[in-house]
Amino acid sequence: MVYNVSDAQQPVRDMMKEIGPKLEEMGRVHDRQPDAFAHDIFQFIAGKGLVGYTMPKELGGGGRTGLEYATLIEEIAYYDAPSSLLAAVSQLACDPIIHHANDEQKKKYIPPSASGKWIPAFALTEPNAGSDAANQSTVATVDGDHFVINGEKIFIMHGDVCDFAVVFCKIQEGDSRDKVSAILVPGDAPGFKKATLMQKMGMKYATTGRLWFSNVRVPKSNLMGEVGKGFKYAMQTLDGARIGIAAQSTGMARRALDESIKYAKTRQAFGAPIAKLQAIQWMIADMATKVAAASLMTYKAAQLQDAGTKFGLEAAQAKLFASEAANFCCDRAMQIHGGYGYIGEFSMIEKLYRDQRVSEIYEGTSEVQRLVIAANYLRG
Repeated sequence: MVYNVSDAQQPVRDMMKEIGPKLEEMGRVHDRQPDAFAHDIFQFIAGKGLVGYTMPKELGGGGRTGLEYATLIEEIAYYDAPSSLLAAVSQLACDPIIHHANDEQKKKYIPPSASGKWIPAFALTEPNAGSDAANQSTVATVDGDHFVINGEKIFIMHGDVCDFAVVFCKIQEGDSRDKVSAILVPGDAPGFKKATLMQKMGMKYATTGRLWFSNVRVPKSNLMGEVGKGFKYAMQTLDGARIGIAAQSTGMARRALDESIKYAKTRQAFGAPIAKLQAIQWMIADMATKVAAASLMTYKAAQLQDAGTKFGLEAAQAKLFASEAANFCCDRAMQIHGGYGYIGEFSMIEKLYRDQRVSEIYEGTSEVQRLVIAANYLRG
């Protein structure tokens, strides 16, 4: 029942039919272990070319389109949502490098990231600068030919294991004071401390880190792009990332729907399959309709991105709708499954329910998406 808007999507789905069950099996094992980055899954998908899927071919990537990427993330999430993050976060961190770094920086950071040799991180969020991303308190002062960075980042995907981070901070020098910029910081730089945030509700083995910078010295040549353009770079990157979250959400919603259909056809109550009950039928109908709408909104945003036209509005709409659709579908799946959904040893619904919830929070909360959407329509 999956609908494609392009012939390029089906080969991606066919590939994932071979890879997906393995990811699902590996993910089930990791989910019941203490929170730790799943290096084995990361290397597995990197070896399949899925980490550098859209990165430029000349830099070691796959050179795939945004629509193919959205389809990939949807399909990975269908089988195992945390694995889709393991594939997507490297794309998130490398996107601003691809679009705004100089050639030397691209050649240094993109090939090892595309191959999975290096794990990158996108270090934007701070304890007091989440949705208000422009309110950065991490600062870089100039000392000769170096920047000296001090500050803290939180909720950084893969930050706890990163080999380098794209760090957004304010450079304090002359008229650049209080202008957000982006600096490439090696993960082993002295004074750069990392920790894993434990007891995550879901997405447990696509780990989230907390970062501290205490007099971290990096060469001024590690500045990415122009001074003062960091906030612009970050927002442009998040526009693309929101399509990925919409795709991820669509994959989770689809899985919740498929599991519910299968269960409703086999579960007997009152002498017949519960699929015969109107209450169940209406839940299935609502879930299926939301999945169809979420997928089409996601593909539209990806197609606009591929066409090189503005897509920020459509990305925000797709992310908002798809993430809330996934919430609805996972909730209805839990209701349909009852106790068999709530207890993880019986079905994947319990894990899916936990993994889904963050999709309405990261890369801009649902409330932030509504602000973005409203601003686009109300702009005079």
